[in-house]
Amino acid sequence: MRFKFTDFHIHTRPWSVDVAEDGPTFIDYIKIVEEHQINICFLDHYELYYVENDKTNPFYNGRVDDYLEEIDRFKESYDFILSGLEIEYYEDKEIELSEFMDDYEKEFDFIGGSIHEWIIGYPITTREGLKKLLEKIPMKKIIDNYFEVSKKMIDSQIFKNICHIDTIFRYINNNEFIPTDDCNVSENRVLDLGRLCMKNRIKVELNLSGLRFPIKRTFPSMKVMQQLKKEGVEFFVGSDSHSLDYFKEQIPKVINTYKLLQQI
Repeated sequence: MRFKFTDFHIHTRPWSVDVAEDGPTFIDYIKIVEEHQINICFLDHYELYYVENDKTNPFYNGRVDDYLEEIDRFKESYDFILSGLEIEYYEDKEIELSEFMDDYEKEFDFIGGSIHEWIIGYPITTREGLKKLLEKIPMKKIIDNYFEVSKKMIDSQIFKNICHIDTIFRYINNNEFIPTDDCNVSENRVLDLGRLCMKNRIKVELNLSGLRFPIKRTFPSMKVMQQLKKEGVEFFVGSDSHSLDYFKEQIPKVINTYKLLQQI
């Protein structure tokens, strides 16, 4: 790669369903990167359940090959971009996910595993999805389930990199959906996930996107990151950008975060 630092978490139109219809494409990011001198990894959402069942999904019907071909065409001209996917973990699809990784892991420069939902249709990473889930399931159980599923994802060893390991707190925090008294929101739970990643030789993302959500901090927190880094956990940095304006704002933060990691 040409530059020293890399933002490993960039989303594009039309490949990530949560990017606006007028949102940034590959070339939109590339133009900015040339100016600011940072490598980027396109890490668009690959959610197997929707890929298999939703004809409107951008990866439906094997279009992952089209995605790779499009990025590869840009890579012929630009040496500061990486091909990647943010792949959703489903406990009941571990076999299919492992088969996909067998077929495609070497085709991509970088793949990260993540959890946005474990009950289809109830994403905990959207305010509306979490609100609907809270109408069905107590908050304590939602939090406990998140950590249980996260441990299964890490222990499955399907992924070598894990994104935003405590994103359950994007909206469950003192600024939005306030945790009930019976909830365990201790940082120890996040530390345990990080240590489990280290045990399984998995890198952890320091995701900067929490700063734009009610939690107002990174995933995981800087305090947790510093403790895990001292214990030997390896980190990569991602802005989790879905727009150009946000991406441009995050570039200096990404660079400074890497410098901080180097100092620990």
